[in-house]
Amino acid sequence: MTLNKKESKLLKLFLQNQNQILSHERIYDAVWDYDENASEASLRTYIKNLRKVLGKEKIVSIKKQGYKFTQSGA
Repeated sequence: MTLNKKESKLLKLFLQNQNQILSHERIYDAVWDYDENASEASLRTYIKNLRKVLGKEKIVSIKKQGYKFTQSGA
């Protein structure tokens, strides 16, 4: 499976910030261009696509905070 531009940016952001909780706002700032409208629905779709590639245990949803990428799945 090939990642699109936003999925690639999102993966890079996760790899640079392993085991850290990334807020939705931080992800929007890093992945979306300033003139684009970022939405929670589109972010969820990109997360879902990355989970298909990496394994769903690698990206953890932290309720009301954001997402965390972990190599161990914890």
